[in-house]
Amino acid sequence: MSPPPLGDDVDDALRDAAIAIWREWLVAIHRPRRTKRLQTARNNAILAAGTRHSLALRHDGSIAIWGLGVFGETPRDGKFVAVDAGHLHSLALRVDGSVLCWGHNTHGQAPPDAVEGDFTAIAAGELHSLALRRDGSVACWGCDSYGQAPPEGVPGDFVAIAAGAYHSIALQRDGSIACWGRNIEGQTPPDGIPGDFVAITAGTWNSMALRRDGSIACLGGNGHKQAPPDGVEGNFVAIAVGRFHSLALRRDGSIACWGNDDEGEAPSDGVPGDFVAIAAGTFHSLALRRDGSIVCWGENNFGQAPVEATQVAELNATPFTTEVPIL
Repeated sequence: MSPPPLGDDVDDALRDAAIAIWREWLVAIHRPRRTKRLQTARNNAILAAGTRHSLALRHDGSIAIWGLGVFGETPRDGKFVAVDAGHLHSLALRVDGSVLCWGHNTHGQAPPDAVEGDFTAIAAGELHSLALRRDGSVACWGCDSYGQAPPEGVPGDFVAIAAGAYHSIALQRDGSIACWGRNIEGQTPPDGIPGDFVAITAGTWNSMALRRDGSIACLGGNGHKQAPPDGVEGNFVAIAVGRFHSLALRRDGSIACWGNDDEGEAPSDGVPGDFVAIAAGTFHSLALRRDGSIVCWGENNFGQAPVEATQVAELNATPFTTEVPIL
């Protein structure tokens, strides 16, 4: 047994003990908040908005699809755990880790045969697609005109991915972000983005990342005020980016909107409610309520964002799942 501390050593020991207790208290207080933010950010995988179509997962693992039929046979039955929508193609992640693709395949972004692998997340861009492997590396296919989808994939220890129009980003396990592809607006800095981030999203010309403290970092094109360079302060738990607008889900379940609102896709007063997931399409937006129903707003020229009562009732006849399964 070591001798008891004396003199200044007593003060040092008391200080160290106090600091240790304080740190334990901080961890205990903030762990639930961090866990909620991570889980809610992942929930965005159950809702997706493309240019003219929308998708969501139902409780039984099947897919609901509305809006323009985007070429090819659209799957509705099966056991899926995530969906994403590109410009004119869609991806769905099966429970076995393979990826089903449909829609436009002009650049190989939606091969009719499933992409086999042990994948845990998916992302659809304008003309390219990404899938995150369980080992942390990223598989890419489709258009690679700006290096956004290298056929050999991207090695790394990633935990999340996002695909913009012609750029791609991936969240590393240490909280920083790796970027590749077109960087004409500064949306994809080649040296990456340092920080303590927990979620990412990519739009047409910009990228957004959610910090662990609930604030948002924005990069890239800001012509419609969709990506303020100073970021957005708040207590947010999830984020989504469309072509020229952005959404963020607050901890209290309401939604903040900014950027272009020509089609009503980003009302400046936000959208009140008790939501658990959000998605931003080209000119429309979606949100999933805690009770499993979906709300739409913005452009609806192809039925991608119905607001008429009977259409909304039909869409929500069967509740949607409100929590993404973790593979």
